[in-house]
Amino acid sequence: MSTHDLSRRQFLTAGAAIGAIATMPKLAEAQESGGRLTLHAIDTYFGQTRAGLQIDLSIRDGDSYRLIKTVETVERGRTEEPLLVGDELQVGRYELLMHVEEYFDKQQAELPNPPFLSNIPIRFAVYDASQKFHVPILFSPWSYSYYRGS
Repeated sequence: MSTHDLSRRQFLTAGAAIGAIATMPKLAEAQESGGRLTLHAIDTYFGQTRAGLQIDLSIRDGDSYRLIKTVETVERGRTEEPLLVGDELQVGRYELLMHVEEYFDKQQAELPNPPFLSNIPIRFAVYDASQKFHVPILFSPWSYSYYRGS
């Protein structure tokens, strides 16, 4: 085998390896098929995200909401894992019930007694369970807003 053939073979092998590495993120994304529900709770009173906000996730079942799970935010105002992934996410109406009175009490916020807001219900619909739904929530002891993020 000539030096030229060896160089060509090494070049082709290296190119195949680089191509495989480049497609790895796409493969991982493909394996992560299906929808996902995530949230980001942003505390506008303290001006930063903090751990310790308890949130109940429920789905509408007839005339009421049925609890699916209770989670707590971590340092960055998110949950450890997505709320729902893949087949867990169904088309339907959901509620995130944020326990802000308990949260601000744990944070030792100086608020009137009783506080203006106690539990905040965030209600939204999932209309395509194959999509990713992200719900950023801005909240304080006196107000809140939310939207569908990306």
